[in-house]
Parts: sequence; C-alpha cells; structure tokens
Amino acid sequence: MSYLTKGLTFNALRYANTARLPLFKNGKGEPAHSMPDGSDWSPGDWMMATVGELGELGNILKKVRRGDISLDDAMPSIRKEFADVVTYLDIFAMQLDVDLGEAVADKFNEVSRRVGADVFIGRNSDIRKNDPA
Repeated sequence: MSYLTKGLTFNALRYANTARLPLFKNGKGEPAHSMPDGSDWSPGDWMMATVGELGELGNILKKVRRGDISLDDAMPSIRKEFADVVTYLDIFAMQLDVDLGEAVADKFNEVSRRVGADVFIGRNSDIRKNDPA
C-alpha cells in the first residue's frame, strides 16, 4: 500500500526553500546569507536553527502544560512552529545533499518491514518510473 499526495510534497518544499533562501533577510533587513544556497552556514549552524525552532515549539507546549494557555488557544502558534521546524529541517537536509522525502520514505518502509506492518510510502523515484504520463 502506498500513499500519494496532491498537496505539499517534500519536493515542493525544497523548490520553495531553494527559491526563497537567497531572498531571506535578517532582522536588520540585510541578506541573511552570503551564499544564495545558505552554504555560508555550517551544518552545525543549520542544526542550531532547526533545534531553535523545536525549542520554540517546546516553549509553547511548556506554557500549555503549566496552565498559562489552553491547548486550543496555543494551536495557531503550535502549527506555525511545526512549520518552521519542517522548513529548517529541509534546508538543513539540503546542505548535506539529503533528499528528505526519499530519506523519510526509506526509513518509514524499513520500520514497516521490521514491525510487520503492510503500510509503505512510495518513493518519488519509484512513482516517476511507474508514471504513465
């Protein structure tokens, strides 16, 4: 069994990140990167950016846990932080030449085989090979 999407794909996210990264400005309105692909930041820099977004998500959830805000009220912020995490994770993967969609599909399928689940994700390259169009 494979699941296909008609919405956002990892490929679409990668394309959008590649297009937007050279346009990104820092808090002072200056270009955030000297290299258009973000390669002026090290993998460690991209890891810190990704973990920073996870930290922002964690901070919101901490406030929910201690009763400062309800989960319902926090959901708009939670959704935005999840989006930031995924965006930074894709840029981080791009810096290491990792196709995030292929990597996720491969790992998901590996675990499905290991646990005996008949649930698999089709890889983009497999879909393209079998696409009659």
